[in-house]
Amino acid sequence: MDREKKTGVWMPLWISIGIALGIFIGSKYSQSGRLGNVEGSGKIDAVLNYVRESYVDTVNMRLLVEDALPNIIHELDPHSEYISAADMKRVSEELEGHFSGIGVNFYLLRDTIVVTGIVPGGPSEAAGIMHWDRIVMVNDTLVAGMKLQNEEVMERLRGEMGSEVKLGIIRAGENRINDIIVTRGDIPISSVNASYMLTSRIGFIKLGKNFGFNTFSEFISAISKLKSQGANSFIIDLRGNVGGSLDVVVAMVNEFLHRGSLIVYTQGRNSPRSDSYANGSGTCKEDDVVVLIDEFSASAS
Repeated sequence: MDREKKTGVWMPLWISIGIALGIFIGSKYSQSGRLGNVEGSGKIDAVLNYVRESYVDTVNMRLLVEDALPNIIHELDPHSEYISAADMKRVSEELEGHFSGIGVNFYLLRDTIVVTGIVPGGPSEAAGIMHWDRIVMVNDTLVAGMKLQNEEVMERLRGEMGSEVKLGIIRAGENRINDIIVTRGDIPISSVNASYMLTSRIGFIKLGKNFGFNTFSEFISAISKLKSQGANSFIIDLRGNVGGSLDVVVAMVNEFLHRGSLIVYTQGRNSPRSDSYANGSGTCKEDDVVVLIDEFSASAS
């Protein structure tokens, strides 16, 4: 009799616990089921919401998304790239053909920034920077021996036009650090790295890493110079060129094709076909041309 009384007392409690446990398990399985049936961006949103609400620790959601997006875009093809807001300024500078900086070329030698070239008339020349100077401090922060990459060095040396940067310089033959203040200025980015005659009739033109808005004018100047030296055939070197402005490339190709020749067409899943034809105004229509590319040539190149 006592046993029956005890059973009657505890039974409602066990039933309540069982119902609560069933609701909890069912809820979890339901969430998993819904997640599995969600497609595309909805699934990404669902995962991010689940992390935000249920992950055991605090998560920087903005950083998490910024880290994930490049991997998502890279899955499209080897040349598609996600450009963050922080990197967009650099990309715009490359297309526009200029940036604000100190005007030096450098090389990282044994973890030290070595000046290998100076832009004539640029800020560094005006401040007294010399070839083979070693930059060991930037704004009182040690940069020598810090295993910096080229991009990190450029980020430290570039800045707003008119702003100042304090450089700690060690010059050859000296054992002391010279502090030199450089006022950043507008530095042009050359699109044509080299143009010269290979033979008495063949001209060679090496373009830089992309097609910027000033590339066409520099390219035409190089063509004109080589023609004045007798060139009637050209080798255009696009190895390592990752692309850029399609309009600029169309204008360059137009120099070699007769009127009505198809240069390129674009067509997308949600956009109709658009054709670009040569207009016949090119200066090299009767000239031979060879284009060099490699595995790093992409997009417009």
